[in-house]
Amino acid sequence: MSSTAETLAGSDPLSADYVSGVLSSLVQAPSTNPGAYEEEVARRVAAWFEGTPVEAELVESMPGRPSVGAVLRGSGDGPRLILNGHLDTVPVDDEDLWTVDPFAATVKNGYLYGRGACDMKGGLAVQICVAHHLARKLDRLKGSLVLQFAAGEERAEPGTLSLLKAGYRGDFGIVTEPTELRIAAATRGLAPLQITLKGRSTHASRGHLGINPAWALRWVLEALEGYRDHIELQDHPLLKYGSCTPTMVQGGVVPNAVPDSIELFVDRRLIPGETVEGELNEVRSRVLAAKPAESEVEVEVSVAYNRFEPAEISTDAPIIKQLVASMERVTGTPGEVYGAPFSSDVRNLVNDAGIDAVNFGPGNVVECHCADERVALSQLESCARVIADAAEELLINQ
Repeated sequence: MSSTAETLAGSDPLSADYVSGVLSSLVQAPSTNPGAYEEEVARRVAAWFEGTPVEAELVESMPGRPSVGAVLRGSGDGPRLILNGHLDTVPVDDEDLWTVDPFAATVKNGYLYGRGACDMKGGLAVQICVAHHLARKLDRLKGSLVLQFAAGEERAEPGTLSLLKAGYRGDFGIVTEPTELRIAAATRGLAPLQITLKGRSTHASRGHLGINPAWALRWVLEALEGYRDHIELQDHPLLKYGSCTPTMVQGGVVPNAVPDSIELFVDRRLIPGETVEGELNEVRSRVLAAKPAESEVEVEVSVAYNRFEPAEISTDAPIIKQLVASMERVTGTPGEVYGAPFSSDVRNLVNDAGIDAVNFGPGNVVECHCADERVALSQLESCARVIADAAEELLINQ
């Protein structure tokens, strides 16, 4: 870590080499959730601010699981710009599917590979580098840069909320999730539904003497198919409609016994105007209405661990106009405003704190949560330069 910082000292903090150097140090600190969790990478993030004007501290979001809050304070009464990202990553499912070590931060063919490289340590590296860049212009800084490095986003845990509670707040926000440098004014929510079908077990050779919940999957899935068709009639201007995707079925103990229960998991993505609680009630109503009168299977519909409400701000919001202008000035490409198909902690900034915030960051979400996760070095640099340009306009020139 220290040798990397020493090597980069004096370099342009917005260059691809600098941003990838910071990113390498973060990828090499596993922060899987569940698994290694965030402490090691949180300490690496904080260490990147040693010897700079950035004031950084660890904020305990959950027992033994710190987030990092940091501020680069301007000298005036200008606005406060938040850069937000999460420290945790999903686990590595099958390392044999990778062509590189998931935690070696391998660079090849213009990409940096590793678990979390795209989701979203690339965004965290950008945040650190933008802070380093602005620290060199501290005497001109009227507003303040607020940095949030949150624990627990992958499982909808309260890392970002804990940082807001600790005072790391602002007037505008950029969540550096991977958007391929598009500006997400709207972001989908997530209602992770669990449908539990309860029966009564018995030996499979005498299956008619039990109550087999497996047969109930037929009418439950038919109800969900009709619900999906209803969802797809919506027409949000940036997201069109949400989605309803059955993803996993589990149950039973052995193949030659009727199971006592079966669980069906459904990934339900929400558009603004929909709520987790509202869609939970809608699915429960549809599934119970589809249950045949003669069925003895009991049905329970609940929400699993990681719920996210959707979020949206006006496409005319100042932070969006600034990012559109900075994209064109830095890259020569007009900034594209779109709707993010995934969920993120932007919901905490927008819904809980009332802050105009967007998702905008390097990387393609298709290359997240998979073997050989990667992020393009060119996008790392472009993202750092665009956000730095926007930050200068908001914190220095206004």
